[in-house]
Amino acid sequence: MLAEELLRTGGGTTTDTSQKPSSGRERVQSEALRQELEGAKRQIGALKSEKSQIEAEANNQRNFSVKLESDLKSLSEAYNSIEQANYRLDAEVKALRQGGSVPYPDVEAIKAQAKEEAEKESEAELNDLLVCLGQEQTKVEKLSTRLTELGEDVDTLLQGIGDDTAIPDDDDEDEDDEE
Repeated sequence: MLAEELLRTGGGTTTDTSQKPSSGRERVQSEALRQELEGAKRQIGALKSEKSQIEAEANNQRNFSVKLESDLKSLSEAYNSIEQANYRLDAEVKALRQGGSVPYPDVEAIKAQAKEEAEKESEAELNDLLVCLGQEQTKVEKLSTRLTELGEDVDTLLQGIGDDTAIPDDDDEDEDDEE
């Protein structure tokens, strides 16, 4: 830029005869400086581009580092949890080997509780059946009374009813299943 400005101003105090030889030199120097300036501009552009790429890569690496730190923290917490579980299991194994009590539920108590619940359920179902049977018996009695009023012999009518509808024995079915 200085060289271009000198060319425009004419160099100041020199005479016309001295300007011609120096003007050729100045042109060469000016052209060399211009080429150097353009090269420097290209280098600056390339350096700016490289700087942007490096900053982007640094940002990516920073984000990746944060993610890795988070993953490491999660893994550390999981490892600590596993260590605690391992310690607890080791204590249980020692207790078992020494014949100590085990913090597991008593299987016999669970079986007894299940049996009680099943008996209660069966008892409730049996009560329901007895109520139904009582209702049916009441109906039969009412019908028998009405038939007697109409002059029918109830005992003759009831003979043979219910004999062919005997309930099959459950033991026979179990024996068939076992074979």
